[in-house]
Amino acid sequence: TATLSQLENIPYLNSILSKKILEFRNEAGYFRSKRELLKVEGISEDLYEKIKIYLKVSKKTFKNLYSGKNYNAVNKNQSGKSVLKSRLRSRFLQDLQPKSGFLSGKYEGKRVKFYNQLNFKYTALKYDLEANITTEKDPGEKNLTDFISGFAGLKSSGYIKEIIAGDYVLNFGQGLSMWTLQAFSKGADAINPVKKKGKGLKGYGSVNEVQFFRGGAININLSELRHFNINLFYSDNYFDASSNILTGDIQSFYSDGYHRTSTEIERKNSAKEKLLGGRVTYEKGSFRIGATYWQSKFSKNIIRDSSVNLFKISGNKASVTGADYDIIIKNMNLFGEIALSQANSLASVNGIMFTFLNVANVIISYRNYPADFTPVHSFGFSERGETYNERGLYAGILFRPLKGLIINSYFDQYKFPYRTYFNPVPVNGNDFLTNAEWKISKELLLNLKYKNENKEETQKHINNEGREVKSIVNRNQINIRTGFIFNIKNNLRFRSRFEYVNVEYRNFTGSNKGYLFYSDIRLIPVKRMTLDTRFIFFNTDSYDSRIYEFENDIQGVMSNLPLYGEGRRWYVVIKYRPFPFINLSAKYAETYFEGVKSIGSGNDRIEGDVSNRLSFGLEAGF
Repeated sequence: TATLSQLENIPYLNSILSKKILEFRNEAGYFRSKRELLKVEGISEDLYEKIKIYLKVSKKTFKNLYSGKNYNAVNKNQSGKSVLKSRLRSRFLQDLQPKSGFLSGKYEGKRVKFYNQLNFKYTALKYDLEANITTEKDPGEKNLTDFISGFAGLKSSGYIKEIIAGDYVLNFGQGLSMWTLQAFSKGADAINPVKKKGKGLKGYGSVNEVQFFRGGAININLSELRHFNINLFYSDNYFDASSNILTGDIQSFYSDGYHRTSTEIERKNSAKEKLLGGRVTYEKGSFRIGATYWQSKFSKNIIRDSSVNLFKISGNKASVTGADYDIIIKNMNLFGEIALSQANSLASVNGIMFTFLNVANVIISYRNYPADFTPVHSFGFSERGETYNERGLYAGILFRPLKGLIINSYFDQYKFPYRTYFNPVPVNGNDFLTNAEWKISKELLLNLKYKNENKEETQKHINNEGREVKSIVNRNQINIRTGFIFNIKNNLRFRSRFEYVNVEYRNFTGSNKGYLFYSDIRLIPVKRMTLDTRFIFFNTDSYDSRIYEFENDIQGVMSNLPLYGEGRRWYVVIKYRPFPFINLSAKYAETYFEGVKSIGSGNDRIEGDVSNRLSFGLEAGF
């Protein structure tokens, strides 16, 4: 019963493969087991292993259960009985070394970070009900519910497909006209991040304090009437901003969500945006087109810094009109979107994807985001994570030359046609990446990654006359990474990685170099318990040559830390499920920096050479 849109939203599945799964199901009648997916053209053994956890096969159904948690899945009871499920998620985090802001009293609250979420789902035969409330307190904030979010929603199989009251997000097309959540950009996967997979309307349960709407939205399903679908939405939401003392106009927006100091508290919810809009989608088989329009009004005028166009809009109104398309023709997928802002600036992104049997996937995408495009609620594919002042051509390939060997590679050429905050003139850049993963056996996986990035940047230096001047120079960064994963037994995994970085500026002497090495172990000592521990050694010349590393963390937390300077870090994560409905997790992490007397700066300064943190997590589902 899974639809094309549902399959597309499964990680690692693109539109072409999703269509082939449906074609196979239509011919066979239904799937008898998950492993029948391997009969679908383009589904390899390694891809099957990645997607099987998101799928369920019953006697004559094939349902997409992608949700992230079993007890949170939209799971119709096969007996037709109603099901009520609830979930409680709590997290506690605290840095053990006090920061300067706490010692001086500038941070008015306690050092602890609290997060709590309560979710209810009632599933009946023809409809689902869901209610959610989320609260968060950042370190230094006084109020235990400094941020609070919630929604109530209904999903049904009738004309009212979904309706939400409260907080929600909208993700349409390729992100030019409406996309309120950030998404992954370029990386080791050369194919999937390029084409966005818009999930449309969704209740908001995260803790980003700006990227959501507050009001009401409805999704009307007219599939029986010529395959039309309509979304209508309204929002009346506050946001953080600083204003001009004399005029009251907005000078700056703030998206970090911190309300620790008197200044941060003063700008909390100091401005408001009212937004009204809608979207119409026509979908028939492998053909899908959509049109989106919204307009908003701010409670205060917005001042734009004309010298660098730092703020993308001015005045107190904004609007965008957009159209997108997604067409699958055999092994080819055409997709794209155009969007017109209230300044009559037209942005666009267009792409094409091919698949060649089980051997290769290829994608090519061109983007053109003018400098005067005003992306208030946009997040298109880009180099900088900004949907304005950028043109680029991207080409990527996923290649399977041998069984178990997967090579991802891309080249991206881009230009920023207008000056930016950091660069007073237009600049260019490009980057190239190749990532190879070779699964030699069920136990051993090898990895090798090479990335070369060239980019023009503004740098300060002393000229021959002894004056400090700024020049546009070419910055070249090379990253080389190698590693392996070895599953010794079902309850023991060993992993290791080494990465080298080299940063050079043309016509400047010297370079910034560095390396990072880590080894970690995953152990399952007893049933329902998992132990992860990692030891990291790093040495880089400066922040400019920092190296990032993803870490294991407590349930619901994703960590991608930049490490620089010289030092070592280690952590241990314990996850335990004492009962089928309770998950406990804890993490202790410690970083030691060689030869420093303090860490950080300003209110976040820590005296000494050690930074450590303790975290706890609880999830209970009934």
